[in-house]
Amino acid sequence: MDVVSVVRDPSSAPEGTTVMQADARDRAALAAGVKGADAVVSCLGHVADDRDPAVLRDGGTALVAAMAQVGVSRLIAVSAAAAFVAGDDPLSRFVAKPILARVLRANNEDTRAMEAVIRASDTSWTLLRPLRLVAGDGKAGYRFNLDASVWWHYNTTFDTVGRAAIDGISKPGWAGHAVFITE
Repeated sequence: MDVVSVVRDPSSAPEGTTVMQADARDRAALAAGVKGADAVVSCLGHVADDRDPAVLRDGGTALVAAMAQVGVSRLIAVSAAAAFVAGDDPLSRFVAKPILARVLRANNEDTRAMEAVIRASDTSWTLLRPLRLVAGDGKAGYRFNLDASVWWHYNTTFDTVGRAAIDGISKPGWAGHAVFITE
């Protein structure tokens, strides 16, 4: 499988990856990058010093338009569990999520807006909702639930998100669902 990555730091891309750099809102560049792909994995996210409250919504809008333009239909998009209360355990629902709702208000609004754009698109979408992202090597497997949080698990490594994204490409049962993932 030919892999095309749009990354901020080209040296971080896996070996054998074709790297393309583009603004997340540049439909023409995104269309050129995804043309001929079987599926697209979007890992667009906020960074610590990011002051752009609409990068996910705008990037999602540009990406689904670019995919439609070049006829690519399968989309796996990394989202965030923190922006949603979906069957959470009591600690998450009544303690952690209310605090996160205040601290991450703008990010959560942007995350929900991105998901709305993707859900309204003609793509065969899957939204990955990792729990708290942490560095480190992930475990060999991961836990997941469709459309509801995984109880009593709070951390997910970037490595695990990557594995779940690649797995999601070939899981037709995940299409049209938010998949909560964790270690």
